[in-house]
Amino acid sequence: MMLRSKIVFYTILLFFLWPFAAFCAEGVEWGRLRLAPKLSVAEQYSDNVFLTEKDEQNEYITTISPQLSLNLALATRNILSLSYEGDFRFYSEFDNLRKDHHQGGLSWTCTMPRGSKFAIGTKFQDGSIQPFSEEGRHKDFVKQEAFADALLKLGAFTEVGLRYDHTSRRFDSFLDEIDEFDRDGVAVDIFFKHSPVTALFLEYSYYYQDNNDLDGHSSGMDTHTVFVGARWDPTARLSGTLKVGYTQTDFEEVSDFSGFATDTDLAYRFSDITRFKLSAYRRVVKSTRAGRETGDYFVSSGGSLSVMYHGWDPLGITLDFSYKNDDFQQQDVRNREDNRFQAGLEAKYSMQGRLSFLLRYQHTRNDSNFATVDYTENRVEARFSLFI
Repeated sequence: MMLRSKIVFYTILLFFLWPFAAFCAEGVEWGRLRLAPKLSVAEQYSDNVFLTEKDEQNEYITTISPQLSLNLALATRNILSLSYEGDFRFYSEFDNLRKDHHQGGLSWTCTMPRGSKFAIGTKFQDGSIQPFSEEGRHKDFVKQEAFADALLKLGAFTEVGLRYDHTSRRFDSFLDEIDEFDRDGVAVDIFFKHSPVTALFLEYSYYYQDNNDLDGHSSGMDTHTVFVGARWDPTARLSGTLKVGYTQTDFEEVSDFSGFATDTDLAYRFSDITRFKLSAYRRVVKSTRAGRETGDYFVSSGGSLSVMYHGWDPLGITLDFSYKNDDFQQQDVRNREDNRFQAGLEAKYSMQGRLSFLLRYQHTRNDSNFATVDYTENRVEARFSLFI
């Protein structure tokens, strides 16, 4: 406990003294190089840290989260970007929950004089699925992604977007190898500009996921999705993307799935101080065993609604609700269905754009016809963040 307190104290002290000694509020710049550090320190309380139906355990969690982004302008509109984000977590009671998380990325972006954009990059995640009991263990994994993006301006009213990405996940323990996979995906978007702030589009996406099938049956999946929709510019009163369409997933040995799909994320600026945000989705997801799932796949449907109020600037209040239904499609057993409800209230106070304080309460309830994954959790978080 004493070691944790010292780490928190000296980390905060370092990040407070260093930026004020030399640099401006918008990051650190040396010619073509821009450096933007951030540090967050959070204290959380959970009344059910293992997310169990019975024998709930309380826990206090201290998290130190450094972030760093570095942008180098190789030439005009030609940017090389490097980023890192870490989560260092300290638990007061249960050492088996302790796991540091790391994420990083490297990308190159080029914007042409007429507006076409090209980007290639890679992402890296060293993460884990938490244990769900005092005797449980972490399921540690490494996830890697490589991608290439292009947005081609074909005229004043037409754009074409192209994307390819490859993702792989590998677990540290041979006990979790069944949840490893490799996935390759492509997507094509055709945008038709309807007005200065609105574009209509048609999208086709495809991915193939090759799962590491150790139990004998093959669960590889081919997924085709077609969307139609509209996109609104962030400067408009209504902004974001509306997508509706049809998806079809073909499996090698289990029953196929097809049906309605959506991936919608919209924000509405009701006034200068009030904003609403709405999201909705329906998709097919590969089910894993490491995350207390069934191992085949499930159809995930849900959405969220947030209300953000900034009438007491610099204090902002956010109220959010979300619902998710996961309909598992496992074979030879009764189907499992989970319904998760979540509600949260957040207050964030920002000082001079450099320092912020956040206080959040979140209630989560998961109802399932599999009693072993029923749970209710209440979580409170206080977070300080420093931007340079």
